Amino acid sequence: MSVGFGGDFKEQVRAATNLVDVVSDTVSLTPIRNGVDYVGLCPFHEDKNPSFHVYPDRQTYRCWVCDTGGDCFRWMMEIEKVTFPEALELLARRANIEIPARPRSEFAQKVEHNKVNQYEIVEWAIKLMEQAYQSAAADDLVKQYVGQRNLSEETIRRFRIGYHPENWNWLLNKARGKFSEKQLQSVGLVTERDNGDGYFDNLVGRLIFPIIDERGRAVAFGGRVLPGSNIESPAKYWNSPESNIFLKRRTLYAFDQARDAIRTSKEAIVVEGYMDCIACHQAGMSNVVATLGTALTEDHVKFLKRFAERTVLLFDGDKAGIAAAEKSIGRFLAEDLDLRILTLSEGEDPADYLEKHTKEDFQALIKSAPEAWEYKLQSVTDRYGFDSVSGRQQIMNQMMDFLAAAKGLQGTFREDLILRNVCQRIQIDETNARKQLFELRNKPAFPSYIRQDEPEVPVEVRKVFRGCDLAERELLEIILSQPDTTEYIRYQIGPGDFDNDQHRQLLELCFDLVAEEGILPEPQNVIAAAESDGRMINLINALLDAAREKGISDLMNELPLDYEDGDGAFVPPHLERVLRPLILRRAKNQIMLSKQRMAQTQTSTSELHSDTMEALRRIEKSRKNEMGNPSSTK
Repeated sequence: MSVGFGGDFKEQVRAATNLVDVVSDTVSLTPIRNGVDYVGLCPFHEDKNPSFHVYPDRQTYRCWVCDTGGDCFRWMMEIEKVTFPEALELLARRANIEIPARPRSEFAQKVEHNKVNQYEIVEWAIKLMEQAYQSAAADDLVKQYVGQRNLSEETIRRFRIGYHPENWNWLLNKARGKFSEKQLQSVGLVTERDNGDGYFDNLVGRLIFPIIDERGRAVAFGGRVLPGSNIESPAKYWNSPESNIFLKRRTLYAFDQARDAIRTSKEAIVVEGYMDCIACHQAGMSNVVATLGTALTEDHVKFLKRFAERTVLLFDGDKAGIAAAEKSIGRFLAEDLDLRILTLSEGEDPADYLEKHTKEDFQALIKSAPEAWEYKLQSVTDRYGFDSVSGRQQIMNQMMDFLAAAKGLQGTFREDLILRNVCQRIQIDETNARKQLFELRNKPAFPSYIRQDEPEVPVEVRKVFRGCDLAERELLEIILSQPDTTEYIRYQIGPGDFDNDQHRQLLELCFDLVAEEGILPEPQNVIAAAESDGRMINLINALLDAAREKGISDLMNELPLDYEDGDGAFVPPHLERVLRPLILRRAKNQIMLSKQRMAQTQTSTSELHSDTMEALRRIEKSRKNEMGNPSSTK
């Protein structure tokens, strides 16, 4: 459901939008199959042969190479880099549809009012602290420190750097008659005293770094205690606590300054601190951002992926920096982003480096940053060493786990090159490495209570589990291309019979349309119900394309071998073939559960094995589920 708008409005906008026209504003499209399909160069990867398809009948798009897809709303979100409500409004204006006022509850209105007040308070405090810095004498500690860091007046102005005087009630006094103590506390400017007797300012005696969000709104502060000041604090840096307008896991320092450079260069450089980030910008490296006292989060990764194709994590050369680098790798791999990692010489940070080197040196350093896999290889090599067989085996195991987790690499030339390089460096046989990686990625989806290597589990059972992922996909192809079979299928199979999470979600979506809304899961209905989920719409497109290539309609019209004229209704043999391994797997699950229970009561293995084989024979004979379900789809 779209935030702030009704579902009817969303579907009104979808119906009034011609996706071919919208996409044509960005991509040159050519009709094929008499206008059933349009193709062009994909805007989401470097495409030399048209691999990007727009389907007018489905009002969806899909790239067959990079596997990016969605509907009109997802397209606007990806191309314009906007949120879903913003995409909805853009398309509504394009279609000349009046945008309804968003209904808000009294509570929602109060929250929104509080947010507006919080933005105002933060902006008010920034201006005060900017003025405090500007009015400080040249020999004041704050001016001396900034001078030592070689920050120019232009940089100070651009990043709105400020200063909080050494007065624990400075902001409290300035706010009298304008903002309450509770309001100041809501944005982290003051803290209540332990004894409950009043409040005190948080940023006392610190150099202030305002934190601005991606929309240019001041939301929080960072503060550095000044060397030689009268303020004693165990923390050199202090960051605002989270509030209604500030979430550390989603915010990156200086993104408002770096946005255009990141969008243009398609590269983002992430450093650890405010000063490092500012030093990079002052040196002419404008595509640099910093985290806010936290490790890089998944939200950060997803946010950066909207703007950058390549991200370089630049960490200090100390142990903490190296640990932070390794910790971040997994998050980026999960998002299939081109990640480079660079750690400087021990004890050196980016600001130190730029004091001794030129911008060109820094750019060359960034350019030399190794890919995540190479950084990982070097890290585990340093840890285990090449000197022993055991060490090399440990390195290989770590790298195989690393690659198996990178779903976006699977089957690509890049993965092939990485694996080849890794094997050459570790001196491991490439064939064995590929076998190990294949096994890691293709472990059958056995229930947790089944040991695949258990002797008592028949070969037939193991084969069933390995073929079921394909059967799940083929059953969804049938449902989407032959929606009138859904009612029959719904009696034979339930979402709980699917192991693949995404397949199960799509099956639930199709069944819910039938059970709750009384409509067939026609592709358009399913796409609308997918709520602009790019991954789900991409799966739908892929399944429909596969169904068309296989000729599912023809397969479903095949007659049973024993069919005679006048027999009337029948179950298509192809549907039976697809359903059989799924029904068989369900039976095996039940049998294995029985086995577990019987083992607990010391039932003999041979007796259980006999039960298992008898169940297999019963299932192979049966063409119907034992649940007393409809016997026909025709």
